[in-house]
Amino acid sequence: MTARRAAGRVAGGLDGLRLIALLKFGKALLLLATAYGVYRALNPALAADLIHWSGTITDRFERGLALKLVDWIHDLGPHGIDSVLVVTLGYTGLVVTEGIGLWLRRRWGEWLCLVATAALVPFEVWKLMHARDGHRALVAGVLAVNILIVIYLWRQLRGGRKSTR
Repeated sequence: MTARRAAGRVAGGLDGLRLIALLKFGKALLLLATAYGVYRALNPALAADLIHWSGTITDRFERGLALKLVDWIHDLGPHGIDSVLVVTLGYTGLVVTEGIGLWLRRRWGEWLCLVATAALVPFEVWKLMHARDGHRALVAGVLAVNILIVIYLWRQLRGGRKSTR
């Protein structure tokens, strides 16, 4: 380990790479929860349950959102839901792989995370430009964190250890 990496460590062996890995593991848990929700959407009785549940919501705006969710699930159909499930699980695998590589402080993990995170930045900029005012701060925060991760990893890779063959 280089002196630069050792200086970046916090007590208990937690450094920038491991903090990013923890973010990745948290993201993977959220993606798994999403995949489970998508899987549950394959249940035909779900639409009826959601319609019944939306009838109990007193706020018109929230009821409208629930009904839009039912319409979206219905419009996807079983094959669309399967596709969303496959993509979500595939992306979860990528995020877990990034997290493991970073947690183990592997150079390939740093590169994988750098490329994967940097590839999403243009989409997040687009999302920020089209976000509603209520969501703009959240989208800007996610964009800022991802840009900081890209910068940190780039500096780690440029100033870090030399590769050995």
